[in-house]
Amino acid sequence: MKSKVLLSAGAVLLVLSFGFQGVRGIWQPDEGYYIGTAVNMDLHRDYLIPRLGEEIFLDKPPLLYWGILAGLKLFGYSEFSARFFLGLCYALTCLTVFELGRSFTGRLRDGFSAAVVYATMILPFSAANFLTMDTPLTLFTTLSMAAFWKSTRPEEARKTLWKILLCAAVGLGFLTKGPAALIPCGAMFVYLLVRREVISYLRGWWLPAGLFLFVLIGFIWYCFVSLRIPGAAKYLFVSQVWGRLVSDVYQRNPGLKGALIYLPVLLLGTLPWSIDWFRHPDGIRRFFRWEGWKRLAANPSSLFLACWICIPMAVLTFASSKLGLYALPVFPALALASARLLPSWFEESGVFSPEGRKGLTFAVIWSILLLGVRAGMGFVPVRDDCRALWKELKPYLPNGRHEIVAVGKRVDGLWFYGAMEVENISRDDTPYPSFTPPETVEKEVQDMLEDGFPHLFVLPSSGHLPILKTALEKSGWRMDDLPLRYGRRLLICRPPENRL
Repeated sequence: MKSKVLLSAGAVLLVLSFGFQGVRGIWQPDEGYYIGTAVNMDLHRDYLIPRLGEEIFLDKPPLLYWGILAGLKLFGYSEFSARFFLGLCYALTCLTVFELGRSFTGRLRDGFSAAVVYATMILPFSAANFLTMDTPLTLFTTLSMAAFWKSTRPEEARKTLWKILLCAAVGLGFLTKGPAALIPCGAMFVYLLVRREVISYLRGWWLPAGLFLFVLIGFIWYCFVSLRIPGAAKYLFVSQVWGRLVSDVYQRNPGLKGALIYLPVLLLGTLPWSIDWFRHPDGIRRFFRWEGWKRLAANPSSLFLACWICIPMAVLTFASSKLGLYALPVFPALALASARLLPSWFEESGVFSPEGRKGLTFAVIWSILLLGVRAGMGFVPVRDDCRALWKELKPYLPNGRHEIVAVGKRVDGLWFYGAMEVENISRDDTPYPSFTPPETVEKEVQDMLEDGFPHLFVLPSSGHLPILKTALEKSGWRMDDLPLRYGRRLLICRPPENRL
């Protein structure tokens, strides 16, 4: 019975992880950034220096790009292939949650219910379909927390191995999203502090070996880029540390008031299981009582989950840059805690209880609904869908060399669909603080006059047309002004015939 249940659950997990991953086009901004960078790494045959065209793009480390390229190499160029790595990370996170839930009590049924809860939460499932660093980061932070938990168990015979694996997982997380991977380490420290095990845990030869492994995995790329590219070290520090934690340069919900975004993220992103939080008000009230916190030290798994949830959320609350997906790495802990509120799905004999059948039926129906929403997203018209934009532009592309120039709104996802060259320029006085600042309209016009081949300007509206037309008409360039969907304009600029 158990084997049949686990096999069926595995099949459902595969469908949730990879089902309808390719029905939707590449959406700007994030997906366009990351898929465009991965494609350019492949075009330049340089898998260490991220680029968007000729622009060096150092906003994030390269692990996600490598994952995207692995999917493209394995399955060919398609949206499914590009998102395959995310589906894999989501599936592995579910399995890690299963193992953690099982290890808390030694019962498979507890791991099963925790994995079901995590797999069917709205935010983890949805994030696995969007190309961002957060789903891979969640995998590696969950692996690091699982390795830490294993390494603290008195009955565990391979504690040193788990500590080494902990360092490797943190290193992979650092290679995914930089210092954000270190936030769960604060939860580990508080756990050891409450348990009065800090010194005993850190004792032994594993610490220098583990730190060496962490540096080897997580820091080598940063060192390479910093030595290879002038100014990279300063930018990486400002971008990855100062800009996210202290400075308001990114203007992403700064201040304590901005932390209010996490309330709906936690309540709605954990649906449908967060409903059970309010069906057990005693458990919520205990959370706010000092007596309940004092008893945590005597309950290692509860203390572990409390630290995993509270310490990262405290860091995110006080950080200057806040986005909803930043909270995703705490969702495995929320799933493990939520599973404890559910009635037991299995009898002692191992067969489903009546409550278990109801819960499983609900989970299957909910999973079908989630998959239906994902499939339906491929038919919803979206302004920032680069696949739809590419279909609009393709009939107007010249046969020879040409360049697509996006003014204001980036269109990096067009690289994935076969664009020969994509340039992004800005009229914003305070553009996004990227390593390579975007060119201005005036500079781009000057460059294209020197290039002497056709340029296609994608404009968010007709507001940028006058300056372009004025500059080009003086040079004898021919222009066709065409409307696109969502109020955009396409300005096709061709050089004088004597320059063709």
